[in-house]
Amino acid sequence: MARESARPSGVPVCTACGLCIAVWHRISRRLLAPALAVALAAPAAAQSTPARIDSGHSYATLWMGRQTEATQMVNVGVAQVGGSITLGTPDPSASALKFSLVPGGEGAQLLAPDGTIRTGEIARIARYTVMTFQTEHTRVRRDGRLEIAGILAVTHVTREVISQPWNWNYSGVSFADPVSKTAERPVTFVVVSPRADVLAAHPDAAADILATATTPAGDFPELGDDVLDATWPIVAQDEHCPPPVFQGARRDYSGVICDGKAITTNNPVSENHSFGLDYSGMRGAAIPVHGPVTIVLHLKLAPPAPAPPGR
Repeated sequence: MARESARPSGVPVCTACGLCIAVWHRISRRLLAPALAVALAAPAAAQSTPARIDSGHSYATLWMGRQTEATQMVNVGVAQVGGSITLGTPDPSASALKFSLVPGGEGAQLLAPDGTIRTGEIARIARYTVMTFQTEHTRVRRDGRLEIAGILAVTHVTREVISQPWNWNYSGVSFADPVSKTAERPVTFVVVSPRADVLAAHPDAAADILATATTPAGDFPELGDDVLDATWPIVAQDEHCPPPVFQGARRDYSGVICDGKAITTNNPVSENHSFGLDYSGMRGAAIPVHGPVTIVLHLKLAPPAPAPPGR
């Protein structure tokens, strides 16, 4: 007695053997494979490509608590920021952040075009700190804000000044070979603006991004030490330094005068170096501080590169 085989409705199958069943499976695999590939590729296509952070208009403010009033925060430094951010749309949890934080005015020397720190480059500062961040995972919190967790690496560099007697051939301050140390810990940034739902619905609204991370002193003790034991020069945006126009010999010539937007610490607890041959920017806080370190990122995304001609 012939055995009846289970088959899809409308497909003729020989009940005496499985030959027709095998043929039908081969045909169905050929028809379904392209559709399956498109379905699997759809989520990846929905994710945006990395957008470059405009290092010329992006900066970070560094905050720490006072020793006498732990609830009051002190802005101990400002820094220049470069890197990239991937905005996952329509799924914001697929986003990722990668940035480098360097002393103001040193971006052109320390940062590569993609925002990473150049290998072997040294800032023109005696004591300074650089940071890098790489995303490990991202999620959308219940309050609708995007949370980006990753590894923050902090590198502190010191260059001892070599004392030289002044002479007619004096060309500036000389430094010994740099000594650096690096520490890294997990840190979580929260995207304060825009919210995840706005990001998913309107990706163009992410042209300006505000993100913040607060790290307790006990979780990352090196971070607070390296922030305080560093020079944080002013971050100058759209700086313009026209060459001076000489009108005969002048005794009151004071050098090139620059203009632009200056990002400085916004509290009156910092003091400046005297302007001289060894000027390297603003010093840290003039009062003792300790406690958690808060990094606030003010990021502006660079416009996308124009498409090549003919496309």
